[in-house]
Amino acid sequence: MRFNRIAIIISLIVFSTLLAVFCTSKNNPADRIKTSFSGSLKDLQNSVKLSFYTTVEKGDHEEIKKAFLKARSKYKSIEYYIEYFFPTTAVMLNGAPIDEIELGENLIENPTGFQVMEALVYETPTKGNKAKLLNEIKKMNLNLERISRFNEQYQITDAQIFDAIRLEIFRITSLGITGFDVPIALSSITEADAALQGIGNAVYLYHDQKTAGSITAARDYLEKNTDFNSFDRLTFTTNYLQRISDNLDRLRKQENIPTVSSGSGFNDSTVNMFQRNALLTNRFVGNSTLYLTKEKAMLGKLLFSDVILSDKANRSCQSCHQNDLAFTDGIAKPNAQTKGKTLERNTPTLTYASLQRGFFYDLKAGSLEDQALDVIHQSEEMGGSLDKASLRINRSKRYQQLIRKAFGDTTTKINPWKIQHALASYIRTLNSFSSRLDRYMRGEKNQLDNTEKAGYNLFMGKAKCGSCHFAPLFNGTQSPMFSKSEAEVLGVPAKADTSMAKIDGDLGRYALYQYRQYKHSFKTPTLRNISKTAPYMHNGVYKTLEEVLDFYSRGGGAGIGIKLENQTLSSEKLNLNKKEINSIIAFLKTLED
Repeated sequence: MRFNRIAIIISLIVFSTLLAVFCTSKNNPADRIKTSFSGSLKDLQNSVKLSFYTTVEKGDHEEIKKAFLKARSKYKSIEYYIEYFFPTTAVMLNGAPIDEIELGENLIENPTGFQVMEALVYETPTKGNKAKLLNEIKKMNLNLERISRFNEQYQITDAQIFDAIRLEIFRITSLGITGFDVPIALSSITEADAALQGIGNAVYLYHDQKTAGSITAARDYLEKNTDFNSFDRLTFTTNYLQRISDNLDRLRKQENIPTVSSGSGFNDSTVNMFQRNALLTNRFVGNSTLYLTKEKAMLGKLLFSDVILSDKANRSCQSCHQNDLAFTDGIAKPNAQTKGKTLERNTPTLTYASLQRGFFYDLKAGSLEDQALDVIHQSEEMGGSLDKASLRINRSKRYQQLIRKAFGDTTTKINPWKIQHALASYIRTLNSFSSRLDRYMRGEKNQLDNTEKAGYNLFMGKAKCGSCHFAPLFNGTQSPMFSKSEAEVLGVPAKADTSMAKIDGDLGRYALYQYRQYKHSFKTPTLRNISKTAPYMHNGVYKTLEEVLDFYSRGGGAGIGIKLENQTLSSEKLNLNKKEINSIIAFLKTLED
């Protein structure tokens, strides 16, 4: 009898413990957010499958637009969650409307999702685009169903939720308010509000009035300032989005929630995307053997300026990449080894070059090490050999100690790979984030004048520059994940003509891979230090920033008489006036380190 009572007591204790654990788990904010997401996802599915699909079938053009925008807002409210936990599917829901080409597999994946739908929704209705739109909706339903199935299997943590929200704030800053994913509808401001609403719903469960208040204040600002072209993105970013980031970081620490690595190029603890240590250079290399050290960089700096790398001892890396010109050379195309000849393309800056996923204008190199290999061995560039250079360096006493410090070898010998890696390591140090814009974004409000502020807002808004040159790097490597460096077809002319121009003969990526999408396609470079890197474009055709802005304002090549079926730059005129162009240029000059 006594044994039975003990057994009953033990059973009650075990049951109570399990019940407490179960209840705690169900009351955990992360679990409740996961449950809430399932409900919001179902709401989005119904909006797409029922409301949007039915409206398209009925054919009322204005109602179709409304249904489309409503579905997009519902997506935006859970974007932070989908982008973080389902990044591959997120591309199929709201990725750029361009073909994805899998090199080596000869596979071309056609785009799908909201951005493809937008073009169909806003063009003149036809039976053809109606059928395509209905098909896109069906594909989206399948992708949403996939998320629904997989979400049930995931175990979500508070650390992941805070990281997802942190990255979404950065996504709103660099993409969400620029018109990047709604270039036709320009519903960015409304959608930013929807994104913040979703974030606010999650933050509410952590019971912090200060963080919730900063989100409410940001949403109030959006509600009062709805016009895409006149929206003050600089004020919104610094006074509202940054305040949310600061409060989220404070709340995370207050709740003893750790940081977590999501694979983003940002440091896991980054709070301000313009802070000095916001990005981790080592996140942009292929493996840990390429990690940057001070000793490797010191060796690389010496090699960079030494003619010992060229067989004729007549050229160093610094010959074309000069420090006072932000590591460019100030001419349209550099001189080749053969007298009277020039190289094929303009010399790009090396500042911030390490913070991208592809190198050279045609993205032919996947690492800075590969870039060094190509340049040194190219007969008209360095005209050298890494094997021969290794022999010369190993005979030089001034290198021996630096080699030992850099690589920790018992010998002082160098080899071709160590040369490549040392040069790459030096280039990985050329990211100072010390421009006036950086300092302004970090709180030094005296760094920008009103013209420069207006230029930032035009750049990130009406002029649509920020939808290809993504903040904070202002290159084609998209924040906040930095997983891919993009290339664009602009229609750059051979000469600086403004009407009936002729396309430059350089085929870009097409010369390497014969896909029609790649014809005249070139990497989107950083605009940091652009005030020092004239002349501009891959062929150096434009001598001034005024000429560059005029080219874009006209609609790229299409606006000056060049007909390209694959131009990815919008051919719509920006209609920038002289004052607006001058303001944008004033802003660009604030990017000088």
